[in-house]
Amino acid sequence: FDRSDILNLFITEDHYFRIVLTSLPVSCMFMSSITSREARKLLFKRELVIFSFLFPVIVVVAGIFFREFSVSVLLSHFFQAICLACVVFEAMLFYKMNKKLVMHHSMRPGEARSLRRLMFLVLVLTLASYLFLLFGIYLPVKIFYLVSLPLHVSFLNAILMKDASLICGAKWVEETQIYESQAFAALQEVSRGVCEVYRDIYRKMCDYMEQEQAFLSPTFTREEMAAAVGTNTTYVSRALSQHADMNFKQFVNAYRVRYAQEYFKKHPETRLIELCTQSGFQSLSALNMAFRTHVGMTPGEWCRIYCQRIKSTE
Repeated sequence: FDRSDILNLFITEDHYFRIVLTSLPVSCMFMSSITSREARKLLFKRELVIFSFLFPVIVVVAGIFFREFSVSVLLSHFFQAICLACVVFEAMLFYKMNKKLVMHHSMRPGEARSLRRLMFLVLVLTLASYLFLLFGIYLPVKIFYLVSLPLHVSFLNAILMKDASLICGAKWVEETQIYESQAFAALQEVSRGVCEVYRDIYRKMCDYMEQEQAFLSPTFTREEMAAAVGTNTTYVSRALSQHADMNFKQFVNAYRVRYAQEYFKKHPETRLIELCTQSGFQSLSALNMAFRTHVGMTPGEWCRIYCQRIKSTE
């Protein structure tokens, strides 16, 4: 390389870094949210696979078309692969977060819509900057940096000022009450909003269990419930804790116990093993434990008492 080629190569690497580092803070803010927790491990694994695939492909394609190979060129391809992997990562994150925001969009459409627009804007700016850089046009990358700076400030402001209860917890809000102040009123409003969210999630879970009878599946999981009501497992657990004072397993087993009781009333000759399989329990021990928890006796004792009561009324 002559002097101008080396300078141009380093300029390109510098702008690849600018694209990655400019979009990275926004991506980190999205990934730090409660809603995205289930997507993190999956996205990180895919990101590593994508980078491992892109780097050799870029090296091979560049070697075929440009017939250039050196340590500096290899380093440039390495940074290009990092940049492209970052763009793909943001696209996957945008897709995943859009799916996770279904519940939030129904309750807070304005905020969810604004978040989608910001995510889409960052994705478009990142992709456009990368494409311009491929053709040696550096100005859009600099513009991307200038546009993203206020975005970072706005996100930090939202995290620090608007989501105090989600970051620190509602208990922290109650313990640090500042009475007769605007700050306290604002925090109270946020806390009430969070409670409304959990109440709505709990209502949707109850409706889903009543209508779909998902508890009849022995393998029904908390993740499936979260997907069915459009939220995540953290919100499912918190909603059950606040409004039912039980965990997910106890919640599902309560429906199974009630179903087993109704089933036995219709079929009093049913054996316990059949009652177990029909109501969604995986074993007789699970059936016994659930009945002891929710009824206060074993299923055999409850069935005998019910049969005696029926005979006495005949």
